[in-house]
Amino acid sequence: MSKLLDSLWIEKFRPRKLEELVLPERYKLDFEKIIEKKSIPNLLFSGPPGGGKTTLGKVLCSKNGILQNKTDNLLFVNGSARRSRGIGFVDEVIEPFLKHPPIKDKYKILFIDEADKLTKDGYDSLRGVIEKYHVAYARFLFTCNYISRIPDAVQSRFMAYTFNQLPKDYLLTFCEKIFKTENIEYDPKDVQMVINNLYPDVRKIVNALQRASWSGKLEVKEKDIITSEKKVISFVIQIISLIEKGQDKKIGSVISSIIEILASEDLEYRNIYTELFFMKTVPPPAKIVINKYSNDHQNALVPHQHFMAMVFEIIKALQTYRKAVTGK
Repeated sequence: MSKLLDSLWIEKFRPRKLEELVLPERYKLDFEKIIEKKSIPNLLFSGPPGGGKTTLGKVLCSKNGILQNKTDNLLFVNGSARRSRGIGFVDEVIEPFLKHPPIKDKYKILFIDEADKLTKDGYDSLRGVIEKYHVAYARFLFTCNYISRIPDAVQSRFMAYTFNQLPKDYLLTFCEKIFKTENIEYDPKDVQMVINNLYPDVRKIVNALQRASWSGKLEVKEKDIITSEKKVISFVIQIISLIEKGQDKKIGSVISSIIEILASEDLEYRNIYTELFFMKTVPPPAKIVINKYSNDHQNALVPHQHFMAMVFEIIKALQTYRKAVTGK
């Protein structure tokens, strides 16, 4: 039991080499050349969570990638943190970091994870910093879920790559490898259940499996792992399905279920918006509404009311679309 507490599995089994990552063949060839030549352009990785964007960025910024002296030559920034989103952070932290040339490396790298969360003023200031230091020794690596939120003037200075979510069968193999390495008894059906409920968040999947394995055997029940965010997502999908079937009278009870969850819990709304937006079963009229409310969410005075406004607008948009198509 104590052995299981020694380290977090998500860190212990994080891929640390390019060959350990799941990538399209063309991408893998490009990054192999970057590592071989120790020459990196500005990179912009976009796509839904769970595609390996951040992990790949960390590999490229490590000794298995470009940087031998990560301590002095890498600045990793969480773009969604309040402190790092605006112009002040650019002036007080980013530019001072870039003013001094790299030590024992060819480049200094600014790695902004979730760069689509930066403010307009932050980007206006950052654009000048990119222009100022790129020619000499600075390189910039950004990840984001929504590339549309990255200003065009910034995008034009980057080589862009789009990532998809990791396949569920890969995650199953990955998790089973962890269990075999850690000598944990498990039932593949239980592992698949955890993946289905927490997908595509790899960190949550692995952490949930570790928490359920303290005894040396995986013991997990679905009611213990299904998140409130997943419940809300399933209810929104249920509403969409009812509208498509013309069963509008059943929507009220589903709305009541959503309101009950929103009123009683503090949710990760960003995860809900993102997963809904990237789901193939969500029709385009609904995605337009989701994108609109996702963009405005961080400025909402009452988050749960803002979310419910989105739900009602989705209903209206789909009913209007159905009437235009079917006349009903």
